Amino acid sequence: MKALGIGEGSSRGQNTGVEYTITTLQAAQVDRTGGSADPMEIEDTTSTPGPPEYTVPPPFDEASPGDCYFESSDGTRFKVLKHSLVHVSRYFEELFQNSPPSTSTAELPTFHFDEDARTLHALLVVLYPVHTQDFLDVQLVQKLTERQEKYDIPASTMMYVESVIVGRNYTSEAPTEDVMQVYAVAWRSGYRNEVQHFSRFTHRLDLTDQSIVDQLIHNSGSSKSYIALMELRRHREAALDDIIEALEPKKHFCPSHSSSDTMFFAFISMIKTAARNALLEPRPVCNDAFEFLGLQGTAGERTVTWCSSCYARADKARLTNQLRAAVERYPQTTSM
Repeated sequence: MKALGIGEGSSRGQNTGVEYTITTLQAAQVDRTGGSADPMEIEDTTSTPGPPEYTVPPPFDEASPGDCYFESSDGTRFKVLKHSLVHVSRYFEELFQNSPPSTSTAELPTFHFDEDARTLHALLVVLYPVHTQDFLDVQLVQKLTERQEKYDIPASTMMYVESVIVGRNYTSEAPTEDVMQVYAVAWRSGYRNEVQHFSRFTHRLDLTDQSIVDQLIHNSGSSKSYIALMELRRHREAALDDIIEALEPKKHFCPSHSSSDTMFFAFISMIKTAARNALLEPRPVCNDAFEFLGLQGTAGERTVTWCSSCYARADKARLTNQLRAAVERYPQTTSM
């Protein structure tokens, strides 16, 4: 579905001339000395172009029917029909009841809002009888969630909007929007299957970053959403032993690298690191054990330092089958 036109219009009128302002101190110095101020000290107050104006689409543009204007914090005006809002939100019912009647059909009343144009537009979209789901994205839905109580947005309306966002990303091969925000919306809405689906795309995210954690808990409404991901990380780390066992290192390490515990476990650690990196993919596929771990590429090159004597006589096909089975068992999603 094509979203109603959200475009970029021409920028607002800007002063493009160059104005030079001489400070009071400089002016006083010129007065006293009869000289001129140092041109290097003259302040250049050239105006820089502002952001493009927000283009308001139907049914909120000037040509659309309406009996009032909603003005955003950045000065964009939306033409609105009051009766389309009073029946869905008590906030607007009380707002319009307490507002003075218009004295002129040529000058419709204007209501000012703290939200920017894009957020105010999203608010109107979910309350108005229009179909513009494609316009909404996960960030706008999060802003509306934070304003749900303020504007008395019906719970059923928010549930529908959230289902649109979650469904759009769930049916895609991979989330098309910020996976952590989509995961949070799905968690807040109680969509178990969708939460599990999105969690497989979070493996590369840094969960030690406090800003990411704080935003996740805030957006999902529960610290359990973070705990579930940390539990998944713990299970994945423990399951690396199964990956290592599939490669049978005790059988195939050469004498030089299996003669001492220090050397043996150093190589085990190296294989674990290689496996950990390979398994960051949301759907890892193992077609060749050594290529999968980066121990040997298709042209014989190695992306991980390796000993050519180790695994020299191993049955590569058998090890690949064992590793493939271990990869398929490897934890990829949460158990919400």
